[in-house]
Amino acid sequence: MAFDSTVMAAVVAELSDKLTAGRISKIYQPEPDEIALLIYAGGVNHRLMITANARFARLQLTRREKKNPAHPPTFCMLLRKYIEGGRVLAIRQVGRERICRIHIGVTDELGNPAEFILVAEMMGKHSNIVLLGPTGRIVDAIRRVTEEVNRYRELLPGLPYIPPPPVGKLDPAAVTAADLAAGADPTQPVWQMLLDRVDGLGPLLAKEAAVRAGFAPDTPAGDTAPSALASAVQALASPDAYEPCLLLDQEGRLKDYHVLPLRSWNGPVKTGFESVSAGLEAFYGRKEEGDRLAALRGSLGKIVRDEAARVRRKLQLQTESLKTAENAEEFRIKGELITANLWQIKKGDEVATVVDYYDPDGATVTIPLDKTLGPSENAQAYYRRYQKARSGKQIIIEQVEKSSHELAYLEQVEATLQAAASMPELEEIRRELQSEGYIGDKKEKKDRKGQPPKAGEEKAAPPLAVQSTDGLEIWVGRNNKQNDYLTLKLAAPHDIWLHTKDIPGSHVILRVPPGQPVPERAIHEAAALAAWYSRARESAAVPVDYTIRKHVRKPSGARPGMVIYEQQKTLWVTPDPELNPILKRHVGGTADGGTRATGREG
Repeated sequence: MAFDSTVMAAVVAELSDKLTAGRISKIYQPEPDEIALLIYAGGVNHRLMITANARFARLQLTRREKKNPAHPPTFCMLLRKYIEGGRVLAIRQVGRERICRIHIGVTDELGNPAEFILVAEMMGKHSNIVLLGPTGRIVDAIRRVTEEVNRYRELLPGLPYIPPPPVGKLDPAAVTAADLAAGADPTQPVWQMLLDRVDGLGPLLAKEAAVRAGFAPDTPAGDTAPSALASAVQALASPDAYEPCLLLDQEGRLKDYHVLPLRSWNGPVKTGFESVSAGLEAFYGRKEEGDRLAALRGSLGKIVRDEAARVRRKLQLQTESLKTAENAEEFRIKGELITANLWQIKKGDEVATVVDYYDPDGATVTIPLDKTLGPSENAQAYYRRYQKARSGKQIIIEQVEKSSHELAYLEQVEATLQAAASMPELEEIRRELQSEGYIGDKKEKKDRKGQPPKAGEEKAAPPLAVQSTDGLEIWVGRNNKQNDYLTLKLAAPHDIWLHTKDIPGSHVILRVPPGQPVPERAIHEAAALAAWYSRARESAAVPVDYTIRKHVRKPSGARPGMVIYEQQKTLWVTPDPELNPILKRHVGGTADGGTRATGREG
């Protein structure tokens, strides 16, 4: 993202126009590297957000309110002490730098006017927010910089403020052809030459200057006309107006943002934003949402994977125990064979080779012995193993069944995590894992299983609704709580229920009008959706079971999304949007904002 000096200039122009003479009424610090100033100006309350986040450093007006920590951080308390209640005197950009200085007028303890300066340095990993006092010394910084980090420029309370060192590049507003020609490497791509030598140009504008001058960005600098380049750079440095736009790639994915129309951009462009800040909000909102989405998906995925690995280990041990229990009869037979041959076995023997009278052919069998025990004691030891294995078999069977169900549930959660496309979906999965005891106080959560939700707890969100080609409604559950709600609450008994066969995935309901035949195409489209919203999304052929909803039930005590069904038929489908138009329509459109299902009498 190019939050370059031109974007900074556009933001400063907007803030200066809207906030000058405004009063700072509230100050918050929702993130460790971010502050929010509530400024009343022109009869309107504005929220100015300044963030020193290394990836998303910027300042802008925002309508988004973030949750604040219970106890304000130290830097927030300091800002409240010195500038809350102050008035914005001026907002200025420092030269062509990505630095903004907000001048704030206050009244000191003696009633005398004083001026503080809030400096927003939007410089990638070196971004910072610094408060300067009336004497120009540092009151504090949101990110303190010591001598060990930067010997040239310490940012600590009480020290004089030293601006970032000048970059020593050409002024874009006054650059000449001679400036560009002097000392230029003729083999260097022209856009790279402009980026290296002209102040305030990011990669986007460096390429734009080359295109506006009539050259491809990768053209060697020696094959270009310096005069045309100088004119293009000057025009970009002093634009007539700002036109915020989102820059997309050929697949429609969000790639970048700028405040100038770019002829050099080859992909689609989204415009029409009411302000520079509105464009920034649209761009960074989606970028930050993507980061939060990836972080939450990753943390929840690790929890689910670790729990699934634990259950698999437990299931393996239980399966081995069951195998031993199923061999209980072998222990009884060995005990009887030892008892029948006590006369030929002595204490100290490690094995006993005897005739197996259970074998029709009378073959011999070798039985391991404990040499510290006598013959009769060895026989009793085998009888005890027989009794223990036989009595524990049913318990082990129940344990294996319980572990198998838990593993199936976790695999189902893992599939829904992979398919989740928004923060609300992931948050609902997080709450589900919490209620099932995988996050937080496990004992408390397990004790509450099966109990109605407490007041204030959020209910499962409605599932996604898609329309088939024949006009029938298809519902898709996007997590286990939605699956339960869809199947057990919303669907009518005569609706068609679909799910991938033996593969974790979503519950899908094809709504059937009473008394009307169901088009085969609608069933195939619903099956394609079931395959798409499953772990088998990338497979070439996916089996999907379908049956009437009344043949689906939830066993007592089963976890969310876990059901059993009967009288099913199976379809094989390929979840490919190119082969299934309903997927192409759905993936391209309703994934971000599809309709929601509503209940009906059935």
